[in-house]
Amino acid sequence: MQRKAKRVPQAVLRLALGVALLGLAGCFPPSALEMDYGNSVRNNIAQQVVNPQAGFNPKPAVGLAPQAGVNVQEKYDKSFKAEEKKQLEYRMQVQ
Repeated sequence: MQRKAKRVPQAVLRLALGVALLGLAGCFPPSALEMDYGNSVRNNIAQQVVNPQAGFNPKPAVGLAPQAGVNVQEKYDKSFKAEEKKQLEYRMQVQ
């Protein structure tokens, strides 16, 4: 009976020691990997921007004439309607 009484305090002592070591593990400084985490993604996003100051430029962007832009947009929109028709026709043939 005395052996069981001694083992209980040793188990509690080991448990307390384990919890203390886990608590101290959180105090370690970050590793090199953790300090560099996410820098590659931020660098790649920054390199995709051609002109970071473009938002501060009050001049409008030079591009297509207004009517040409409207024509291009309409052609773009119609291209999707043609696909919908083809898909609808295909569905009718399959059924």
